[in-house]
Amino acid sequence: MSETTPAPDLSFEMPPALATQGFAVRPRTPQDTDFLRELYISFRWAELEAAGWPDAVRRSFLADQFRLQDNHYTTHYTTTAFLIITQNGAPVGRLYIDRGGVHEIRLVDIILVPMLTGQGIGSAIIRVLLDEAARTGRYVGLHVESYNPARRLYQRLGFVDRKPQGPYMFMTWGAGHPDDDLPFEGG
Repeated sequence: MSETTPAPDLSFEMPPALATQGFAVRPRTPQDTDFLRELYISFRWAELEAAGWPDAVRRSFLADQFRLQDNHYTTHYTTTAFLIITQNGAPVGRLYIDRGGVHEIRLVDIILVPMLTGQGIGSAIIRVLLDEAARTGRYVGLHVESYNPARRLYQRLGFVDRKPQGPYMFMTWGAGHPDDDLPFEGG
């Protein structure tokens, strides 16, 4: 990291309701790579169901996709806090937050193990970032695949579509986005 690139802000205060259930975050370590690969595979597995590939081929493809995504994130998101979500000390998800922007807090990624999805855990974690943005006068931005069910969650939390970018939709929450006074671009 160069002198002009600020160190990632690793702070994150787990909501009290989740903290009492043993949830916490910690910085990612090299020992987390196997867990993160398996988490990614579990998250993307169903998407490839229609391809009809044998499980070994699907697994190999997704492991490669994880490696490429992980390399992209760690190479290009130099001010991002790469956090592991834990429950009672065991890893159960990832939370990647970039606070390097003056006006934006970027939710780079959040994934929980499948057995914890749909229980309001991700929403509670995201609300911490929304509260931080409101307190600091920033907005929260993220990219989500247009077909990803998480997009509906983001909309329920108050995120608005900003701009389609390939298969992704850029969404924001809160005031202060430079395009707040401009009409939405696209579909």
